[in-house]
Amino acid sequence: MSIMRLIAVTGCDSGLGWAIAARSAREGFITVAGMYNGVDTQAAEGLRELSAHPCLLDVTNPESIASFRDYVKSLLKENPNYKLHAIVNNAGVMTIGDYEWQTPAMIESAISINLLGTMRVTAAFLPDLRISALESTESSKPRIINVASHCGLQPLPGFAAYCASKAGVIAFTKALRMENLRHGLSAVAFIPGGFVRSSNIMAKQSAHGNDMLEHLNDEQKSFFKKRITALSNYLQMAAGSNAGYDSLRDENIIETFVKALTDDNPKDLYKVESWKYMFYYNLFKLPLPEATLGWLVKKFLTFPSE
Repeated sequence: MSIMRLIAVTGCDSGLGWAIAARSAREGFITVAGMYNGVDTQAAEGLRELSAHPCLLDVTNPESIASFRDYVKSLLKENPNYKLHAIVNNAGVMTIGDYEWQTPAMIESAISINLLGTMRVTAAFLPDLRISALESTESSKPRIINVASHCGLQPLPGFAAYCASKAGVIAFTKALRMENLRHGLSAVAFIPGGFVRSSNIMAKQSAHGNDMLEHLNDEQKSFFKKRITALSNYLQMAAGSNAGYDSLRDENIIETFVKALTDDNPKDLYKVESWKYMFYYNLFKLPLPEATLGWLVKKFLTFPSE
């Protein structure tokens, strides 16, 4: 009986999640794609055409996660030759702006989706992944792949909540890896680098800028209004128009993910870096004076000062 490996991916409505679900299906994996926007969208239909299995999923909702897990388990039960190979925790949100500007909902969303969502989905599937790893006779063992970020390695101004969530993902992944290696189960952090124009992660940034202003008191508005407006306008232009669900076609990102998914002995970290990211993030590691580091960060971000 030929073994078919099954993977479940969260956050597949667009961008990175859709791209890696599509590529995984093309690679022959039985792919279950968690879709926050439901299964009646163009994105979901595009995945069905590749023989993937779209499934409703909200990583902040325990009942939704349980239904997602039950759907995966039903596929495994109905098809004895299917074996659980990987959970890919990709669902994520990002709001850019100083921490003082952000509403409680923005801050809590970053933590609840990016970090706690990863933890919730992992907890739901961990027993099945462990059993699958212990029973596996293949060289490529089951694994958990958590999508992290350079922001989890080097905090940046304007990304406080996002940085905290992604640093937490990296720490969580390292601990999982140490706890489960004895069972033959790997935990992997995947850092895909920058792909803003190929993603809808900043689609709500303009609306968030308005929400920030409404959230502030009169003193804060007077002090920050020019900066918030300038940043919102800049980010809207930088991100461009909303990307299509299938806009991410960076082969370096996708091929690096495939390695994380298929390597027999996966590394703890798979990272994609453009020359800009490599140059600046190596500089950030140096023991520089705080003023020099701050100047480098501004050069890297290129955010407007006003």
